[in-house]
Amino acid sequence: MKKILFLIMALAAIPVFAVKVTTDGKHNLEKVAGKYENVEIFQKNGKWYATRTFGDYETDTAPILLGKNGKFSADYQNTDKETYAYDTKMKTLVILAKNDTDQILTIQLPEGKKTKVTVDTNFNMNKVKGYWCDQLFEIVQKNGKWYFQGEDDGGWETPITTVTKNGFTTGSGDAEHIRRYTFDTRFQTLVEYDKDGNIVDTFILKDYCPTGYN
Repeated sequence: MKKILFLIMALAAIPVFAVKVTTDGKHNLEKVAGKYENVEIFQKNGKWYATRTFGDYETDTAPILLGKNGKFSADYQNTDKETYAYDTKMKTLVILAKNDTDQILTIQLPEGKKTKVTVDTNFNMNKVKGYWCDQLFEIVQKNGKWYFQGEDDGGWETPITTVTKNGFTTGSGDAEHIRRYTFDTRFQTLVEYDKDGNIVDTFILKDYCPTGYN
């Protein structure tokens, strides 16, 4: 009985890191048509295509293949097949994990358009604690203080300067040196935003790195 109770308590302590996609069962290609940071969805001669961008110049275009439950994919020549969906809660394009297409790999924001942050007014650091493997950093607490830690470039650590009910910041001094973060209630994940309240980047917290991360 003690072993069973211990197991239940241990499982309850494990956070659910995956962000699951929400669809209405439709592909909604008209809604996702446009340019994003790494991909463009467009229609040509009545057919739909996706163009993937690598670095600054290399691109790869493939026809869109319609799948089940509102998901669609592009089987590129120069890289692996990618699966996409229009997330009806987030109202934007998402790229799905290769080994679990119910799980969001990255959130795509429209290029050239500003996306306002939806600030969590009941924020606490436990909502964002953990390893963000798309960015290769971890948010940790040591001796009552919070830090960003990374393994790249020989390892690094950046202190989190302030924590409020709306999010947290790093850096100090002039406004351009301060970076602002919160748990966005629309995207249900960590985001960085600028002084005008526009999202700069989105992050997906994972308890493991699914196939698809570099």
